Amino acid sequence: MESLIEKYLHVRAPGRINLLGEHLDYNHGVVLPAAIDKCFDLEFKPLPSATFRILALDIEEQLEFQLSELNSLQTEGWKNYVKGVFILLGIEQCAPNLKNGLQISISSSIPIGAGLSSSAALCCGLAFGLNAYFELGKSKMELALIAQQTEHQFAGVQCGLMDQVASLFGKPNQLMAFDCLSQEVQHFSLPLKGAQLFLVDSRVKHNLAESAYNKRRQQLEAAFEIAQQLFPDLNNWRALSSEMRGQLRSIIDSETAARLTYVLDEMQRVSEVQELCHHLDLDIHNDHTEQVLKNLGSLLSQTHVGLKDLYEVSCEELDFLQTKITSLPYVYGARMMGGGFGGCLLVLAAQEFEPTKDLAATFEHYFEKFDIHSIFYPIQIANGVHLITHD
Repeated sequence: MESLIEKYLHVRAPGRINLLGEHLDYNHGVVLPAAIDKCFDLEFKPLPSATFRILALDIEEQLEFQLSELNSLQTEGWKNYVKGVFILLGIEQCAPNLKNGLQISISSSIPIGAGLSSSAALCCGLAFGLNAYFELGKSKMELALIAQQTEHQFAGVQCGLMDQVASLFGKPNQLMAFDCLSQEVQHFSLPLKGAQLFLVDSRVKHNLAESAYNKRRQQLEAAFEIAQQLFPDLNNWRALSSEMRGQLRSIIDSETAARLTYVLDEMQRVSEVQELCHHLDLDIHNDHTEQVLKNLGSLLSQTHVGLKDLYEVSCEELDFLQTKITSLPYVYGARMMGGGFGGCLLVLAAQEFEPTKDLAATFEHYFEKFDIHSIFYPIQIANGVHLITHD
């Protein structure tokens, strides 16, 4: 371990958007996320004692411990994630005789509560940095699974793997088609010729977000068990035929049937988006770009309707913003993004749309109705978790 004494690492771990495929990551689907240029920065530097000190610079909080204290630490909030990553990576076992400690300073440009997966970015950045610092040799997919299990075991959120894969595997200007069954990642271009993506933050996060997320997951898992009893050879929702779907709907409750309808419809929309992006990439003469962008926008808006009416994870504030913004000139479509009950809208608009000016009236109406100041964030599709080199 002596070789570790002089190590200094700077890790950048991005948040993510998800163009389409919301809630498909735990429903056997393909999702279309991308890393973005809102991120955590984590700086690792050695300490002379065997102490581990984690500094959350933005909120002026810290967590300090020795490895022998790790399992008995009483933690909450962001500290749960730190504890979880250390335990699940097995730092205590891999460095039992460590004479030097470590200070990790953490800062973030990811808006908390906006649905950009700040917790996944934190876990992935921390796991990636510790893996590099202690030369553990874990693959990116192994780190993604550790970050996911941190959410499950230490935060009580039974999330899928999309957020972690998006943060770790992102590439500039590319979406990922992540197959949540095979865990295969395929990158493809999102050629936004004459268009832009940006986020509109509702600035709300309702308390039932996590409990409702877990309930939706339980509903679909229970429905799949029933489906497998009906159709023993059924391996995943993608293999459900129209005939099988009809039989299943007749014996599950109406609420669960609505959830399933959203999932199956969203799977179809994901396939359509992949095809549209392929056409955009091939359309070097821009002959059909405008229509393709309109079609993409329409699919985004259809997803919002499905999340609102069938999956029931939207909220009044998001619905108000989505309705107002999609009625504006040069906006192709918009949808809520993330687990639900607050957070951001993802908006696809033409380059001619000027958010600062063109959203002003909508934001004023939003404030009048909800007494909340909304805000927009320009975004770029960025690199996944990586080391920053300093001169």
